[in-house]
Amino acid sequence: MVQPVASLRAEFAELAIPARRLLLSRLLRSICQGALVVDFVLYLSLLHWNGGSIGALVAASFVVGAILSMIVGPVSDRFGYRRVLVAYEAAMACAFAAAALGANPWVLSAAAIFGGFGRGANGAPGCFVPVELAWLAEVVPPSRRAGVYNLNTALGFAGMAAGALLAAGPHLWARWLPGDAAYHPLFWLGGLIAFGNTFLLAGTGESTTPHRARSAAAPPLARLSAGERQALLKLGVINLFNGLSVGLSGPLIAYWFAAKFRVGPQQIGPVAAIAFLSTALCAAAVARFAARSGAVRSYVRLQWAALILLLVLPIAGDFRSAAVVWIFKFTLERSGAGTMEAVSVGLVNSRRWGLASGLGVATLALPRALGPMLAGHWIAVGTFATPLVLAACLQAVYIVCYRRAYS
Repeated sequence: MVQPVASLRAEFAELAIPARRLLLSRLLRSICQGALVVDFVLYLSLLHWNGGSIGALVAASFVVGAILSMIVGPVSDRFGYRRVLVAYEAAMACAFAAAALGANPWVLSAAAIFGGFGRGANGAPGCFVPVELAWLAEVVPPSRRAGVYNLNTALGFAGMAAGALLAAGPHLWARWLPGDAAYHPLFWLGGLIAFGNTFLLAGTGESTTPHRARSAAAPPLARLSAGERQALLKLGVINLFNGLSVGLSGPLIAYWFAAKFRVGPQQIGPVAAIAFLSTALCAAAVARFAARSGAVRSYVRLQWAALILLLVLPIAGDFRSAAVVWIFKFTLERSGAGTMEAVSVGLVNSRRWGLASGLGVATLALPRALGPMLAGHWIAVGTFATPLVLAACLQAVYIVCYRRAYS
C-alpha cells in the first residue's frame, strides 16, 4: 500500500499547477459522488420510487449526459476548456441546492439528470468530462498522459472512498433529521464542493504551452483524417458493448444489495468505501505497470479478471461474501479507466481532443442508459442473477474487440 501512495505523491508533485488543480477538483468532486452512489437510490426508495422509476431516472441521466458530452466536447475545443468547466461547476452548485431544498419529483429529477446523482462517476464532471480530459491532455506531455490519467482515476476513487463512509450519515443523524431530510446534508455538501471548485478552476491557467487562440473568431478546427475518423468509429462501436455491460451491473448495485440481502446504507457504505480505496491504490499501480507492459495489455488483463468475478457475484450466498467479490471485481474493472481514456485521446490530433473524449463518453453513456431500466425491473421482481450474467456476456465481447482493435 505504501508504494502506490508514494507513487501518487511523486507523480502529483512533478505536475504543472494547472494539472494539479484539475486533479484536486476531481478529488473534491468525488467525495459527494461517493456518498450518493450508495445513498441516492436508497433515498429515492424512501420516497416510494419503485425499481422501474429509479432505473428510468438513471437511464435518462445517461442519455442526457451522452447528448451533452457530444456537444460540450467540440464546443470546448473552440472556445476554451476553462470557461466551459467553470460554467458546469456553477450549474452543479445550483442543482445540489435544488435537490437539498425539497423532494419535489420534477425538481429532483431535473437536478439528478443533469448532475448524474448516484452514477458513481469517480469524481468526473458528469457530461462535461470530455472538457476535463481535453484540458488535462493540453497541460500534460503525451509521454506522461497515461500515468496522469490513471492518477486522476486514483484520486477520484480515493475521494469516493471517503464519501462512501459519509453514506452512513443519514442513519446516524436520523434522530435529528427524520425521514428524507436525513439525506439533505449530502446535497448541501455537494453544493459547497461545486461552489469551491468554481473558484478553483476559474483561477487556473488553461495551458502551459498555449497553441491556439480561443474566441468566437478562432480559426477553423483541423479536419479529421480518414484514419482518425475510422479510429473514432471503431471506438464508438466497441464502447457500445462496454456501456451495455456497465449499465446492467454498475449503477444500481446498492439497490441490488439492499433488495437481495435486506441491508441498508450503514452496511453498504463501508463496503463501497473499501472498494473505492482499493481501486485508487490499484489505479496508482496500474499507472506504473502500464508504462512497462503497455496500456492496452494491462487494461485487457484487468477486464478479464473482473469478468470472472462478475460471474461469481450472483452465486454468493450472503452479503459478506457478495461484498468481498464485488470489491475485487470493482477494483479490477475500474482501476484501468485512466488507461482507456488515454488511449481514446491519443486517437486524434490536439485540436480535436474534446471531440474524441466526448465521443468516448457518449458511446459509453447511451447504451449504459438501457442497463438500469432492465436491471431495475429484474431486481424489483427478484431476478438478481439475470442482469449480472448478461453484463458478463457483453463484457466478454467488448474485451475481445478492444484487444483486437488496439493491441
